[in-house]
Amino acid sequence: MLCARSVLKTMDSATLLLALLAALGADPRTHYDVQAYRLDLAVDPERKSIGGTVALEAVVTAKELDALVLDAGDALQVTAARVVARALDGRSSLAGEPLVVERGPRSVTLRFAKPRKQGEVLRVALDYDGSPRAKDGFEGVHWKTTKDGAPWFSVACQGVGSSWWWPGKDSFWHPEDKPERTWINATVPKGLYAVANGRLVGREVRGERETFHWSHEYPCATYAITLDAAPYVVVEQKLELEGLKEPLDFVYYVSPENAEKARLQFQDVPRMLAIFSERFGPFPFPKSKYALVETAFWGMEHSTAVAYGSSYPAWCAANGEPDRYADMNRAFDFILVHESAHEWWGNAVSARHWGHLWLHEGFATYAESVYLEFLRGRAAADEYMEVTRSQIGPRSKLYRGDAPDFGAAYSVQVYSQGAWVLRTLRHCVGDDDAWWKTLRAFLAEFRYRNATTEDFRAVLERVTGKVWKRFFDEFVYGEGYPELTGSVKVEERGLRLAIENKGSGATSFHVPVDLSWKAGIESGTRRVWLEPGTNELVIELKSRPRDVALSGDAQIVGRHELVVE
Repeated sequence: MLCARSVLKTMDSATLLLALLAALGADPRTHYDVQAYRLDLAVDPERKSIGGTVALEAVVTAKELDALVLDAGDALQVTAARVVARALDGRSSLAGEPLVVERGPRSVTLRFAKPRKQGEVLRVALDYDGSPRAKDGFEGVHWKTTKDGAPWFSVACQGVGSSWWWPGKDSFWHPEDKPERTWINATVPKGLYAVANGRLVGREVRGERETFHWSHEYPCATYAITLDAAPYVVVEQKLELEGLKEPLDFVYYVSPENAEKARLQFQDVPRMLAIFSERFGPFPFPKSKYALVETAFWGMEHSTAVAYGSSYPAWCAANGEPDRYADMNRAFDFILVHESAHEWWGNAVSARHWGHLWLHEGFATYAESVYLEFLRGRAAADEYMEVTRSQIGPRSKLYRGDAPDFGAAYSVQVYSQGAWVLRTLRHCVGDDDAWWKTLRAFLAEFRYRNATTEDFRAVLERVTGKVWKRFFDEFVYGEGYPELTGSVKVEERGLRLAIENKGSGATSFHVPVDLSWKAGIESGTRRVWLEPGTNELVIELKSRPRDVALSGDAQIVGRHELVVE
């Protein structure tokens, strides 16, 4: 998700009640675990409405369950619900015995005739329709038209919740409940192409409408479930990527007027995916696809259907056109790289609760510098990161608290601060082989699952054989960043180090800096771990040192003024 987005901050009374129940451990949405969703949806651009049937399969986790509580946006009308008589798949009948439906603000409750027991599998379907709209230029449902006046439908819902446009158990409150699989059967006016998560498994034309059948056989947070429709030009190719047995389908869907722009811009994709595959592990969703879908908003990490609404900066540069996102695109196509990185960090490995949001946004932001490092070298990545140093506030907190909803957890700080903490951690580890092995191991262990900061720390400790609790207590769970000021003074027979290490906020930090020098015909190096407060150290040598360098501070989050005298 982008760093400059607005999110839904206000909550209605029902939402507040559910939040209170969650805090008390009584949230009824925790009483079941969703295994699958099926969305049979019809998009009507003329009426600006969407509706159809949402079916879900879930396992009862409470001792007993007499009602199923789901999230449903106030713009949606739930007209009927029923128990589905057969196992859920992508095409079978969704008929069954009717259920009592109770509608509340942003919620719907389905009452069972008799309580369901722990471990029992539930299959229900809801019929609904509505006219959800965009909340702003990014969030919500966008009813736009192309340059030629054709309908153009797209959605973005991390900041408002997937229940803004379809009823279900919304990851806005429950990111831990990722369905194992999703089917989307999208019906649109003939001439439009409907794109969703997963792979296209069929198309059917009936009169003036066409249905596109999509199947996504991987766990997916509900905010990353998507549907887009427009008169897209569809371009497909196969990519050979590290770690995949079969070539990956790379597809992009763009408006006709932007087909040439996309052809030039998306030449960067194979190299980008190769870098991420090498550094983080194989592309996580090979049975589906990697896709870019042109949207009416800037971008979003929809799983296997990444939303792309950027400016095609390569085309702008090649044709002398102004780039409206020039600041963000200063080193590469920002949206392309950032949102694609979420296929690994956010879509494959997801936060168990939103307090760990940095596992999505901090890791994806760090991936930007990884892409640049392996494309143009470490110096280019360092320069790119240095620009973002000032974006971190002196009292910012990377960890967003214990189980907040997405609106409460969201902060622009998790982007740059998260990336800088990973950059600092890499420097502290001091072993790039171990560092990249850690990231690959974390991805491999928690791919398709939900993880916490402590899960990442456990993988790091296993790979490095060292304890990193103090680092995480300070840099992830603490407040602010270190501020280093001081000098290394060259003396006749040694070096005198005097550095003040203070925190910008309530937390004190331990950080390393590296010294190097030459003395006579010998060379020397030393890593000095700075304690909070004043650090004084004398290094005795046999002769006056020369070529003295103090390094490492450029890799550490914070504000630093260190000199060699």
